[in-house]
Amino acid sequence: MTGQSVRVVANAIACYLATRPGSADSAEGIQQWWLRPTGVEVPLEVVSEALRLLEGESVVECRQLGAREVWRPRRGEG
Repeated sequence: MTGQSVRVVANAIACYLATRPGSADSAEGIQQWWLRPTGVEVPLEVVSEALRLLEGESVVECRQLGAREVWRPRRGEG
């Protein structure tokens, strides 16, 4: 997958969160429930790369919920 493809997936995730700011899910859930219904069918590896890209841009943050990573929109500090 090219960097451009990762960017397209990252943009799709950001658009989803713009209309649903309370959302949070695992990478697998994002792949299945956020992206697939919009026609974005990509491997889990690409979803994970897109989430890391968005994390670096301070769009999302990752939280541990037991043994599971859950992604959500980045919350302001304090």
